[in-house]
Amino acid sequence: MSYTITVSVYQTSPSCFFNIVEKICFNYGGGGTWSEEGGRHVLRMGASGTSGGLLFQSDTGERIFVVLGVHNYARWCDVVTGLVGHDTALVLLPQYYGGGSRAFMREKTLPVYGVTSAKGRRTEVKYSVYDGHELKADIIIG
Repeated sequence: MSYTITVSVYQTSPSCFFNIVEKICFNYGGGGTWSEEGGRHVLRMGASGTSGGLLFQSDTGERIFVVLGVHNYARWCDVVTGLVGHDTALVLLPQYYGGGSRAFMREKTLPVYGVTSAKGRRTEVKYSVYDGHELKADIIIG
């Protein structure tokens, strides 16, 4: 069964602006795609076990990786800060699968998660619709 996560991005700090520099999908038998509709980012996944990531970079060089997906028919999310140059979306997303170092976050199936970076920036993911197949989530970058 397919899933859709519609993502709204909010930036609350006037000190810098973040752009999405990479979008990626992890396809576990169901395929996944990103699109944009009405100013929102839409992740379409063909089955549970699939996810997508957005890599943000600010005009000051700070980078944040946000992952959203469905695991065992439940939504999940994660936020990664403190990224260095070789930390691309292509490198980071597979770490959530196959016993990777970040798989524990996928398995928690959290509806809300946030972290504060070493630079003091708070980034959160909050699912506003977290059950069913038409999910909605907000990313708030402070």
